Amino acid sequence: MSSSDSAAASPAAPSTTYSGSCHCGRFKYSVTQSPPLTDPSCEVIDCNCSICSRNGYLFLYVPDKNITWEKGSVDELTKYTFPPRHKFAHYFCPTCGTSGFSKSLDPNYYPDYMAVNVRTFEGVDLKALTIKPVDGKSYNG
Repeated sequence: MSSSDSAAASPAAPSTTYSGSCHCGRFKYSVTQSPPLTDPSCEVIDCNCSICSRNGYLFLYVPDKNITWEKGSVDELTKYTFPPRHKFAHYFCPTCGTSGFSKSLDPNYYPDYMAVNVRTFEGVDLKALTIKPVDGKSYNG
């Protein structure tokens, strides 16, 4: 997560709910975010690590409680971890392959947050977002 924690907004900040889905529609969800994605203080993470680059992730970190599953559930997604650390689980639709989520498997590292790929949200203008590059390629944690 970024040092400013995109999900940690002031209590007075407005919130917006975004609808998202995988390509085939097997999984549908909504994410409530404060501040809204178009607020300059809301940073969307563009990590350069191997899996984020290959999947084209643009991650927004949100509390688990702010994700509502309307069709399907995170438990029905295919979970992928990779060596050597198996520190993060990446989730994708087993039908269409849309990569939508990531979550830390370390109980001491943001245990109640999920990274959601904003590319899965409907009607979001990616050019209007504050994108924060993160050097995950050099991460040794």
